[in-house]
Amino acid sequence: MRLFHKIFLCFVVIFSITFQTAGYLLINHTYGNAISQEKKLAIQNFQYNRYILQSILYSDPEFFFKEETEVENISNSFSVPVAVYGIDGKYFFSNLATQPGELDFVEVDDNRISFRIYEKDGRNYIFVCDYIRQGENAIYLITQTDISSVIDTQKNMIDYFQKIYIVILCISFPMIFLLTNLITTPIKKVRKATKRIAGGRYTERISIKGKDEISELAYDFNQMAGQIEEKITELSDAARQKEDFAANFAHELKTPLTSIIGYADLLRSNRQTEEQQFLCANYIFKEGKRLETLSFRLLDLIVLEKSELQLCKINALDFLQEIQGMLMPVMESKGKNLVVSAEEGTLWGEPELLYSVFINLADNAAKSNATVIVLNGKAMENDYEIEVCDNGQGIPEEELVRITEAFYMVDKSRSRRQGGAGLGLAICQKILDLHEATMNFESRQGEGTRVKIRFPANVGDPEDTLEAEEERS
Repeated sequence: MRLFHKIFLCFVVIFSITFQTAGYLLINHTYGNAISQEKKLAIQNFQYNRYILQSILYSDPEFFFKEETEVENISNSFSVPVAVYGIDGKYFFSNLATQPGELDFVEVDDNRISFRIYEKDGRNYIFVCDYIRQGENAIYLITQTDISSVIDTQKNMIDYFQKIYIVILCISFPMIFLLTNLITTPIKKVRKATKRIAGGRYTERISIKGKDEISELAYDFNQMAGQIEEKITELSDAARQKEDFAANFAHELKTPLTSIIGYADLLRSNRQTEEQQFLCANYIFKEGKRLETLSFRLLDLIVLEKSELQLCKINALDFLQEIQGMLMPVMESKGKNLVVSAEEGTLWGEPELLYSVFINLADNAAKSNATVIVLNGKAMENDYEIEVCDNGQGIPEEELVRITEAFYMVDKSRSRRQGGAGLGLAICQKILDLHEATMNFESRQGEGTRVKIRFPANVGDPEDTLEAEEERS
């Protein structure tokens, strides 16, 4: 059974039970009051007729022991039908609607007057019975009061109430339907959105306003959908990167291997002059070194995945000046100007790995036709930030999100010509991830590139960093 039908039936059942219970209590209360009034009237009739009976016995104590014909003559003296019988159970007179022997009285109130409600031939009566003593005579008196009108009124009320119930139930059906639909519509939206997401539309979101439980469910669902979309995007990117890695790796191997095989075949197939043999061997040597460099780079990536850092405290200004000293001869030979501008600060890291990061970034800046390269260090409130800026040719904006992928090269022809394989920034990113540092690129074509690297105030286990610092000192 669907939730809509369950809620609809629950509303109908609750409404029916509530309405019927309220009607039952109301009619029963009204009937009880009416019966109480009729009992009071029946007692009044009994008291009046007892007075008449006592008067008869007072005037003629042997009246009920006379012939039956004479006793029948007193029926008009009583205001209601009555029955008179002796202590021995012998009936002297009765004009009741039923035989007195059929009545089973129940004592109430003062334990003398007894009541009995009895139905006979579609009519309802209250019978009242009590013991009466007058002189030496003792007899019982039963009076009959017709309450059929009260019972009929109760039945009419029940019939009328049932008609009202059916009419109101028919009127309330559309209202219950609309209310149920109002409650279940947000759930239907969630269900439809779930189907669309299951079908691959991971950008799907639910638009439900309010502060009730359904709105909270929709909000949580949207958060879950966002997380799913993010994870799916990450998985898709990871799958694409693996495919690109395999394709690029195969391509990077193909070019040097083709050259090596070609020149080796040339050497073995034909007799060459000494100069030609040297050229062929030189090409084979260069391509072999290129393969060696590629294998070392890949090995670096694999080792970094499983390495554990031994961090130590590094003076940022001294660190950047050391890098400047390492690169200055190479930069000057290429006509590049390397500038260091840094504030005093502290880094936590492994110096040898961090050297390779900034040397690689400076080398990339030099390859981008930059004439000025600046290493700028800033002490932040809790972090230390180092910027590597250049005035080179820049990087297209659409390429920035992929430049740290393995084998990815913005200008493939220039990178291969300069001996690159597209692994440098991937290794840099891996090293910075191990240091819990972030690296962000800002670039405009024709204006240059700015790389911001922010180091946290402290990373790693303090005991490990202390041991590493002692070993370094």
